[in-house]
Amino acid sequence: MIKKTKSEVPEVQRQKANLPAVNLSQQMLTDAHGNSGFENMRPDDIAIPFITILQALSPQLRGTTKIKGAEEGDFFNTVTSEIYKGAIKVIPCAYHKSYVEWVPRDSGGGFVRQHDESILEKCTRNDKNQDILPGGNIIVTTGYHYCILLNGKKQERVVLAFSSTQLKKSRRWNSQMMALQISSGSRVITPPMFSHIYTCETVEESNDHGSWAGWQISSPEMIDDSILYSFAKKFNGDVTKGSVKVSPPPDLTESAGQPSESTAGMANAESDVF
Repeated sequence: MIKKTKSEVPEVQRQKANLPAVNLSQQMLTDAHGNSGFENMRPDDIAIPFITILQALSPQLRGTTKIKGAEEGDFFNTVTSEIYKGAIKVIPCAYHKSYVEWVPRDSGGGFVRQHDESILEKCTRNDKNQDILPGGNIIVTTGYHYCILLNGKKQERVVLAFSSTQLKKSRRWNSQMMALQISSGSRVITPPMFSHIYTCETVEESNDHGSWAGWQISSPEMIDDSILYSFAKKFNGDVTKGSVKVSPPPDLTESAGQPSESTAGMANAESDVF
């Protein structure tokens, strides 16, 4: 074995011991303001997950795709495959309604594209109260709630999708948020959507066609953390200016808190009332 003399030790290594102490956490915070390393990422390079509700026919509960410990009524993260049992807490930041085209399951199933409301003019209603295009594909009216998921010490951008029998839950949530009022001096104002935290749970529901797990949204609590508020406000701004893109939605007829066609008839909730 050949020993190196002091002069043979690399210069960088010899100088390292003489460097001043650096607060690495502070340096990371400074670099984070410039999004260092992420400069070339576009919205479609980032996957924002959906949080769905597992149903009896969800693939996460069956066969080779079954996730150990997962049960009907659990929440599911479509990007990380994380299972959330019990309640979850979210901050709603923005809302968007879309008209999603699906291939019928008996024709192979699958997402096609999203449309604006004008697509309904081309549809007719079938005996299941579904909106059907001339070619046979289904249009599912869907409310997207862009939220911050509070997962322990982590805050994650997610999307909650409501369609079919759950669309009325989305409308009620929107009404609940718009009805909030807070006092500011002598004024009473409606606070921003992203000013409050809501608890989401699942509840068993049924009709003449079957049963499923649906959404239940609790009364809100106001945010008391300025950093968390700023994070939610930024997400709102990103969604509003169109810099947030989501991947194709999960099959809402089976895994996003809606009854499957085989168990609940996929009743279109546009005809539901509060």
